[in-house]
Amino acid sequence: MLDFKLLGPVEVRDEYAGILALRGPKIRQAISLLALNAGRTVGFDQFIDELWPARTPKDALKTLQTHIYYLRRMLGPAAGPLVATKPAGYVLHADADRVDALVFPRLVARAGEQAREGRTAAAERLLERALGLWSGHAALADVPLGFVLGPPATALDQQRLRAQETSIDLRIKLGRHTELIEEVRALVAAHPLNETFHSQLITALTRAGRRTDARRAYEGLRILLDAELGVKPTFELPALH
Repeated sequence: MLDFKLLGPVEVRDEYAGILALRGPKIRQAISLLALNAGRTVGFDQFIDELWPARTPKDALKTLQTHIYYLRRMLGPAAGPLVATKPAGYVLHADADRVDALVFPRLVARAGEQAREGRTAAAERLLERALGLWSGHAALADVPLGFVLGPPATALDQQRLRAQETSIDLRIKLGRHTELIEEVRALVAAHPLNETFHSQLITALTRAGRRTDARRAYEGLRILLDAELGVKPTFELPALH
C-alpha cells in the first residue's frame, strides 16, 4: 500500500517506507489533486485549470493523459487500478487514512471535541499526533500552486497555525509552560505578526517566573506592531501577571 504525504514536500511512500520518485512539477500537481480528493473523481477541467492556469495547451486533454500515464509508471505496477480513468476525470482509489492531509483535519476535529468535554490531556495528545504529520513549513511545499490547489493548501496551513495555537494553550493549561518557551520563541520568529504566539510566549515566561523576559518580549511586540502596522498590542502585559 502507498502513503501520500502532502503536509510538506509531496511524497509517495511504499510499504517499506521507500520514497517513490515523482519527477516534474506537473506530476506533483496531479498526484496532489488526486490525493486530496482520494476516492472522488477529479474532473478533467480541474486538472487543466490547475496544471495550465495561464495558457492551456492546444490539446490539453491529450497532454493530461500523457502526464497521468507517466504518473502511473512512477507509482509502480499497482497504479493501474490505483489511478482509475472515469468518464469525467480520474480517481485515486486510496484509503483516506493513507493521505496525511485528510487525516490531519480529522485529528484536529477530534481534539476540539475532547477539549470541549474538558479532556485537556487527551485533546493535547491528539493535536500532537496531528501536528506530527507535518514535515515541512507548508502544505504542498514543492508544488506550484494554481487555482485549484491553492485554496486547500492555504486552508491546511491556516489550520496548522490554529492547531499550534491551541496545542500551546492546552499545554500551558496543563502546567507545561517552562518546556514551551523555546518552541514558542521559534513560532514567534516564524510568524512575527501573530499576536497569539507573542501572548503565549509572554504567558509562559511569566508563569515560569521570568517576568523581566516577559516584559522585554511585550516591549518587542509593541515596537514591532507600531513599526509594521501602526497599532498597539491587543492585550495588556499586566493582565498576564
